[in-house]
Amino acid sequence: MVRTGGHYPYFKMEKDLEYIKRAIEKLEAPGDDDKDTSFRELYKNWGKYGSQEERRKELLQSQKGKRSCKIDSFRGILELIQNHEEDNLFKPYDKVSYRPNIYVPGFNKPSRAYSNVLMLSEWLVQKPNDFETNWYISPCPKGVRVLVIAYQGITKCYTKFGKFKFECKTGLPGGSPETSGKHESCVLDCFYDSLGQQMYVLDLLAWKTQPMTDGEMEFRQFWLKSYLDNVEAIKTVSKYNKIVFKLLPMIPCSRNSLNTFLSKYPPCEDPEFPCLDGFLFYHKQAHYVSGQTPLVGWLFPYMITEILGSDIPVNPEYFKNRPNDYTNQAEFIQKFEVQQMKKKDRRGRRNTSMEFENCKSEVKEGKISAHVVSKKEATEAMESESNPEPDGNTAEQLDDMAEKYMT
Repeated sequence: MVRTGGHYPYFKMEKDLEYIKRAIEKLEAPGDDDKDTSFRELYKNWGKYGSQEERRKELLQSQKGKRSCKIDSFRGILELIQNHEEDNLFKPYDKVSYRPNIYVPGFNKPSRAYSNVLMLSEWLVQKPNDFETNWYISPCPKGVRVLVIAYQGITKCYTKFGKFKFECKTGLPGGSPETSGKHESCVLDCFYDSLGQQMYVLDLLAWKTQPMTDGEMEFRQFWLKSYLDNVEAIKTVSKYNKIVFKLLPMIPCSRNSLNTFLSKYPPCEDPEFPCLDGFLFYHKQAHYVSGQTPLVGWLFPYMITEILGSDIPVNPEYFKNRPNDYTNQAEFIQKFEVQQMKKKDRRGRRNTSMEFENCKSEVKEGKISAHVVSKKEATEAMESESNPEPDGNTAEQLDDMAEKYMT
């Protein structure tokens, strides 16, 4: 049903979303003749058709009028965490420090509660009209994107797919017995550097008893710098803080600030900063919503001048990792999506095969009836079982690195 309110053209957003849905459906099952067409349609939608600029304006307008279901439904982040974590107190799971060589139903099954919480980007295919006044740029290290939840005296980390990765004590509010008060919590959007055992904080979802998702990006950054950056306990490893937390730089995209930032290398003064993966761009007025949004953009460093303008002085070091066959962003996106779909298809076939073999063995042992032994039905049988939560050390690296464009 089309929703209306004031002069806001909500039907246009629904039309754009429906177009994206059709393009994605073609991506998931392309034929020989329409594979290239499906990628062109999806890129066209990100670019010229239903332009990013138009969708940004509509989304900003919907934020003001509180007419976005996606935004309204996400205001209960603390309620989600309280319900999920307190429910798990009565459903403990045994952790294992290995990954089985055979298929184990549910071993890597994500937590549905946190499977679609992080705010993800789109490829930035157009320079925003208000780029110099209303946008930030942030350097993103190579690492795992994680949702960090400090609550009830422990800090848990989940991948962007909802997989539990690990838990430990931290100096965050609610992150250890020493910093845990009644209902105190802290929810962060971070990049995890496993080699350096460091968390690079990108955004804030909740602080103590206050949800931050309906605040603008500019306000959330102010809060991080005013409060989180003053928590000395998270800056060093100690008995009560097992990971160092650092704020990622968030640079205004004014001409002088952007030119100064991009002309130097490395992009940050932190000597322990991991290898650079790319740049995220945030609209200052963006609320924190789950899933992809045109108010957050992503570019690899060698795409900066192509999208933002050749007059921007970019340090030559940023172009060293440009692929030899790189021609332009549009062709790169098409090739990138093909590679990601092939990886996804290979993982799906591998998991289905393991499920089928496991199901056959259970038939021989009399655990399940023979009528479910087909690849399709075996998969359904495995998924319907009651499964334990996965261990953090078993998250597949391919899943952590997949869909990099939606970082």
